[in-house]
Amino acid sequence: MPAIKITQHMLNNIEYDNNFIGQVAKAAEKMVDIGCKCSPTVLIVGDKADLDSSAYHLAQSLQFPFAAEAIVTVLVAESVRKAFLERLRPQLKAIPTEAVQHAERKKALALITKHNWETVSANELGANTPILVCDVTHEHLGSDYNGIVTLHTFRTIQESIILCGKESIKPLNASIWTSNHASAYEIALKIAADNIFIDCYQVSLEPLQTALPSSCVFVENNYHYETLVLKNGKRNIVFPIGTVISN
Repeated sequence: MPAIKITQHMLNNIEYDNNFIGQVAKAAEKMVDIGCKCSPTVLIVGDKADLDSSAYHLAQSLQFPFAAEAIVTVLVAESVRKAFLERLRPQLKAIPTEAVQHAERKKALALITKHNWETVSANELGANTPILVCDVTHEHLGSDYNGIVTLHTFRTIQESIILCGKESIKPLNASIWTSNHASAYEIALKIAADNIFIDCYQVSLEPLQTALPSSCVFVENNYHYETLVLKNGKRNIVFPIGTVISN
């Protein structure tokens, strides 16, 4: 497959960013319980990922930790972990007061302090900083989602799949960032997530609603849409046509 560079319009479209931020803000206003009504997302950043775009989307999600499709778990390849976090930290913004005062979040923070677990945050934001806790699963933070995001480091694709499976909060969505097409599909087919977004995040799945309830492939609005019917259920896979993909 020829490598076609994604265009400035596709990745940095101003209207796209505004629409995305607007959707997150509306969801944040409702402050719903992810454990009951929302569709949590796992973000997986591979060693050949677009670090700028993946860090941008994570920062936007962290600003509203109880939004409908919030990223609750992050997996980052060891080779790019430092560079990824360097891009993420300057983009962290204060979370809403309602999120800070969430009772389960306070309990989780107490556990983090007690066990001295490593965290990623923005100290200058004080109590309103988003928080990622390293190498700890959600089950160690409490019985329900609390607005704290777990961060894991992996060395191989198989390890990322295993780490994802260990999390007690099972994602409905997965946002996978890598230029390696084979790796993205290997992860997509083996983790427990219904909707797979490769090199993108929160793209509308509406085009698939009119598709037949079986395997299908088509292109719409510069995105590749695909539904695979597997023994363990369906997978909806979406990625931008211009993504640089290699095998």
